[in-house]
Amino acid sequence: MLYLIVLLLSFTLGTAGPRIVVEDPWVRDVPPVAKTTAAFMKIRNTGNEEDTLIGVVSDVAEMAEIHETVTDDGIVRMRRIESLSVPPGSTVILKPMGKHIMLMGLKESLKKVGKVRIVLIFRKSGRIVVEAPVRRLE
Repeated sequence: MLYLIVLLLSFTLGTAGPRIVVEDPWVRDVPPVAKTTAAFMKIRNTGNEEDTLIGVVSDVAEMAEIHETVTDDGIVRMRRIESLSVPPGSTVILKPMGKHIMLMGLKESLKKVGKVRIVLIFRKSGRIVVEAPVRRLE
């Protein structure tokens, strides 16, 4: 009986916390002269604790930030947000005209690269590396 209790406790402790899964990542294709683009994806937390996206880096850009699109008095703008909460059992969708990742100061043509390596930095889960294909906005 004691063995069963220890086994159940170890299983419960082993699955505690956030479990981040990234699905369908992609980066918007832009002309070679463009210096900014955006990345989109679904971030799912299958764990039982909230996690927070607190940073982003990519080797194709000088700077990467978490942004959201807002409308003020009929004017659409993008603004930087410091972090993005991913509650347990939920999916946060980064999409055009919504929350997204801005890649600024592009270092090379995205057509040449084909896929963009993005490192998502979470408060609890640490770094998660994502390979996002470049594709046109449809």
